[in-house]
Amino acid sequence: MTLHIPDITPDHDPITAALAYAKAGWYVLPVNRATKHAGSVLGKGWPSKSSRDAETIVDWFAGTDHALALHVGRSGAICFDVDRPDELPPLLVAVLGLTPPPFQSTRESNERRGHYLYAAPPDRSLGNSTGGLGKGWGEVRGRNGIIVVAPSEHEKEAEGGRYAWQRTGTLPVLPAVLAEQLPDAGDSNDAATDREVKAFLDRHTTGTRPELLYGVLTQFGTALATGESRHGIALRATAGAMREAAAGLYPALDAATALLNAFVTAMATSRDGAERRLPPGQAKAEFMGVLAWAVAQSAAADLDGLRADVDERLPHDDDFSDLIAPTGPDSSGPPPFDTVGNLATVHQLHPEPEKPALEEEEELDLDALAYEREVAYELRKLRVREEAARRARRARQGVQGRPGIVGLDAFLAIPDEPAQYRIDGLWPAGGRVVLAAQFKAGKTTMVGNVLRSLVDSVPFLGRFPVQPFAGKVVLLDDELDERMVRRWLRDQGIENTAGAAVVALRGRLSSFDILDPEVRSEWAADLRAAGASVVVLDCLAPILDALGLSEDKEAGRFLVAFDELLKEAGVSEAIVVHHMGHSGERSRGASRLRDWPDVEWRLVREKSDDGEMDPAAPRYFSAYGRDVEVPESLLSFEASTRRLELSGGNRRDAKHRGTSEAIVEFLTLSPGQSGRQIEDAITGEEHTQKAVREALKALVSAKKVRRSPGARGAQLHWLTGGSSALQDHKKAQSGTVSNSVSAGQPSALSALIFNASISENDHTPKMSASQDQRTQSAGHSPSALSALPARHALGGECVSASPYRGDDALTHTPPPNDPRDPSDLITPNRPETIAEGMRINRDTGELLDPKDAL
Repeated sequence: MTLHIPDITPDHDPITAALAYAKAGWYVLPVNRATKHAGSVLGKGWPSKSSRDAETIVDWFAGTDHALALHVGRSGAICFDVDRPDELPPLLVAVLGLTPPPFQSTRESNERRGHYLYAAPPDRSLGNSTGGLGKGWGEVRGRNGIIVVAPSEHEKEAEGGRYAWQRTGTLPVLPAVLAEQLPDAGDSNDAATDREVKAFLDRHTTGTRPELLYGVLTQFGTALATGESRHGIALRATAGAMREAAAGLYPALDAATALLNAFVTAMATSRDGAERRLPPGQAKAEFMGVLAWAVAQSAAADLDGLRADVDERLPHDDDFSDLIAPTGPDSSGPPPFDTVGNLATVHQLHPEPEKPALEEEEELDLDALAYEREVAYELRKLRVREEAARRARRARQGVQGRPGIVGLDAFLAIPDEPAQYRIDGLWPAGGRVVLAAQFKAGKTTMVGNVLRSLVDSVPFLGRFPVQPFAGKVVLLDDELDERMVRRWLRDQGIENTAGAAVVALRGRLSSFDILDPEVRSEWAADLRAAGASVVVLDCLAPILDALGLSEDKEAGRFLVAFDELLKEAGVSEAIVVHHMGHSGERSRGASRLRDWPDVEWRLVREKSDDGEMDPAAPRYFSAYGRDVEVPESLLSFEASTRRLELSGGNRRDAKHRGTSEAIVEFLTLSPGQSGRQIEDAITGEEHTQKAVREALKALVSAKKVRRSPGARGAQLHWLTGGSSALQDHKKAQSGTVSNSVSAGQPSALSALIFNASISENDHTPKMSASQDQRTQSAGHSPSALSALPARHALGGECVSASPYRGDDALTHTPPPNDPRDPSDLITPNRPETIAEGMRINRDTGELLDPKDAL
C-alpha cells in the first residue's frame, strides 16, 4: 500500500474521513479536540491502540465530537509541523520547494503554516528531534508523533485556525540531504512501523528453547483469571515474547501467532459482563498494535543478559522431560508448535492436573459471582439512563409550573361552555389541527386559503363560516423562498393584511430549536409581542430534520415543546402541516402525529388508472376529529386568486361518474327499464358491464333511482326526481371548477349534454343545451353524447339510435314493459314531435330538421 493523503473535503464527517485515511495506509486515532493529546481518548499505551480497522474506527467516532489524528510514526511517515514559515532554515525551504509533499494548512492568515508530510526513509527510524535543522521554526513529528487532520475542528477556529488540505496525493520519500540532518529515534515508546514488524518477524526465526513459549502462554492465561486488563496483559506478554524471540529462544512468528489467537479468544467474551467484546477481526487489529509496540521495545533489550538469565533459571536437556508431554509414543524432545496458535490446543498438549471436588464447588460459586456482577452492571446502566432521561426532561420543562389539584365538585361547578368552533364544523376553538397532504397536492395553497378565511372572516372553502377573533394569525413557513411566499399570499387578495404576520424560516431553521427552554421562551416572547392568537406551521418535516429528530420515533418531543411554546405565548389554536407517506393517506411517521391533533384535515389527489400520481388530477378534502366529520369532497380551484372551494362529490363518485350520467340520461328518456335493459343499452367500450352494475347500485343506494316490480319478476328502474333528475344529478356530481394546470385541476372535460323535461299540460318534450346549464368538473369523462345509449325514450316514445351510424336515424317502437297505455305515449295533436328523418346535433343536443342537418 502506497502511503498517500486522500481528497478530504469539509463535507466529510469524521468517520468517513477516518476510513478514507485508513484505506490510504494511515493508522488513525481519536483525540480530544481541546488538548489534542495523543492519549486523551485512548489513554495510556495509545501507541499500541492506533488502528486501520474499520469497525474499531466506527466505534471510536460514532456519536462523539473527537478530533481525528494520524499516527505519523507507525504509519511510516515524518511530518514537519511549521509554525513560523519565515524562520525556516534554508535547506528545509529548498527541499520543500524542490520536492513538494502533501500539505495541510492550519491558519487562514498564513498560507505556509501547517503540516508537510514525507515518507520516512526505509532504512531509518526518525524521531521527533529537529536535529541539525535548528529550533524556532516548528517541530518534527516522527516516531511517537501525531497530527490532527481535516475535517476536525481547530481548537482556535475563532482566531483563524483550520485543518484544510491544500495539496494531497502520494507522500514522496524524504530526500537524503534532509534526512541526514535528523537523528534516529532515541527511545522505543512508539510502535514500530509495519515494515519494521515484518522485518523483525522475518529476521528472528531460530529457536533454542521453543518450550519456553508455553510458559508465556500459561502466564497469559493465569493473568486473565485475575481480572487484569486484557490489553495490558497482552502488552506485557508480547513484549516479553518479542525480547525472547530476538534472543533466539523461539521463532518470533510462532510467538506472535500464538499470542494473537490467545488475545482474540480472550476478547471474544466478557469476564464479568461489563468488559467489551470484540469480533475476531477487530481483536486482531488491536493485537497488531500491541505487536508493533512490543517489537519497538525489543530494540532496547539486553539480549545477552536475557540469555544468561534463562540459562541460570532453567535446567537443560532431559531435565525438561517431565515438564513437557510428548506428542506421540516415539516422540522425544519438545512438542512441535501448533502454527494455528490456539490457546486451547496448547493446553490440550499440556493438560493441567484434575482439580479436586472442592475446587469444582468453588467454580460454581465463581459462576454465581460473575452472574451477580453482570446483573449489577446492567442495573447500573439502567440507573444511569434513567437519571440522564430525568435531567433531560427537567431541562426541557423550562419555566412551566405544575397545575393545581382541583376537587371534582369545584371542577364540575364551572358551567360548560357551548361547543365553539374557530371554523364552523371543522376546527374546534382552542384546538390543534394537522393538515396531512400528499406530495404536491397543494398544501401551501390550502394554507393560503386558511389564512385568508381567518383574517378576513370569510367562509373557508366557500362553505364553513369563520368565528372572528382578536389577535393575529402568524404563519411560520420553512419550505418556500420568501419571495414565493410573498407572491402566493398576494394572489389570495387578503383584505385585512394587518391581521396576519409571516416568519420566513427557510435557511434559518436552526433558530427554531424550541427543544431548548431558553430558545423556546425567546420565541414565545416574540409571538406575544406580535399579538399572535393562531399559529400556522408549514411544515413539520424540515423542522424535525434541522433538530435531528426522526419522524418515526421523536416527533412527539417536538410536539410537546410546540404545545409549551403556544401556552407560554398565549396562543390558543394552531395548525401543523405535514406530509403523507408516498403509498398511504395518513400523516407520515409516528402514530403520535395522529394522536396529537384534535382534528386531522386531509388533502389528497386522485390517482390515474395505472395507480400513479397525476399532477393535474382533481384534489379532495376531508376532515375528521373531535366533534368534526366532514366527508371527502372535490375541491375546485381558481388559478388567478388561488382560492379553493368545496364542489361536492368524492373519489368513489368520480369513479362511476360518467357511467352514472349515462344511466340517468337513459332513464330520463326511457323510464321503467330493467337492469338487463339498462346494461344492454349502456355497456360498451366506455362503460363496462361491471361499472354499469356498480353505478346503478350506487344510484339506488343514494335514492336517485327507485325500483318497482315488473312483469316476470323483473325490477324496473325510475328516476326519483322526475324529469329534472338528470340536471340535479349532474349538478351534485360536478360542481363548478375553473381550469388550472398549476393547481393540479385539469380543464373540465364533460358538460351537460341536454336537459329533458315534460310539460305538465301537453307532455311536450323540451331539449336544450345552453352553455349556461353546463358545469365544469375536474375528473368528468368526455362528452356523454359520444356514449349515447343505443335505446332512448323521448317524450314517451321508444327510439332506437346507433351512435356509430352516420345517419343517426330515429325509429319508433313501443318501449318494453312500459306500464303506461300505448295511446298515452304519443300526443295525437303533435305528430311532428319525432318526425321521420330528424337528427340530433351532437354538439348541442338539439333536434334538427333534415334540411338544417344538411
